[in-house]
Amino acid sequence: MSCPLLLGLAGDKLDGDADFSTGDRPDADALVADLFGLNVRGAKTLAHLVTQPAKVFASARVNDWQGRYTPTMRLAFSVLTVFSLLSFFWAAEDGVLYQTLLDIFSEGFAEQPNAPPVNEFISAMFVGYNFIYPFTYMLVHSLVGSLVLVWGTGTPWVARIRLYFGVAALGIAISVLSIAAMPFISTNMMWVWTTLALAVGFLAFIFTYARGMRGRRSKWGLLWRAVLLASIVTITDFIVAIIAGTSAGYWAELRIA
Repeated sequence: MSCPLLLGLAGDKLDGDADFSTGDRPDADALVADLFGLNVRGAKTLAHLVTQPAKVFASARVNDWQGRYTPTMRLAFSVLTVFSLLSFFWAAEDGVLYQTLLDIFSEGFAEQPNAPPVNEFISAMFVGYNFIYPFTYMLVHSLVGSLVLVWGTGTPWVARIRLYFGVAALGIAISVLSIAAMPFISTNMMWVWTTLALAVGFLAFIFTYARGMRGRRSKWGLLWRAVLLASIVTITDFIVAIIAGTSAGYWAELRIA
């Protein structure tokens, strides 16, 4: 009787083996999908949200996305993963965000005799924030997205969440691009750069909704709904940041206490 392990080492085909000669061989795109759930189709989805949002919105109303696009919730979480991986840009000790927070916290910590070293607190807070933020983002935005009624009468809650994340994912992508530029931003320009990124994100929300829903509403109806949605997404972003930041602060206190 042959040993299955030896058969495998010898190259003999075992029961259940895939026939890679028929196109079953996994490629690099499959590996990226295994890691992040984001593949070429995900990049296409993000690109079409910019260039052809109406097509993505139409697919979001179909159970299988017409086999054309990556589900927008997965897309959003994948981009959040990239955000976390880029923490060496926005959480580095010589980075502009770290130095800005160091200036803010230093005075308060100096007045507390039993306060931990401020640099240790900030580093621990960044670690906590990096872990907490993606899950907080997905949970809070999912709840809000299910309640936003700007997609047309009769749109089910699942489709509402899909459409909502189609808009919100662009904001995350803009955040990733903005933090990639952090090493080139001075401390004095930190708030200007942040405000600019928020403004670009707000406009992206407006134009994505208006172009994606064109023909379903009057121009005025599209405009006020687009502004409303952009405001909701932006305010929810602030709420998520506050929740994640506060939780990360408590976590840092517990860790270095």
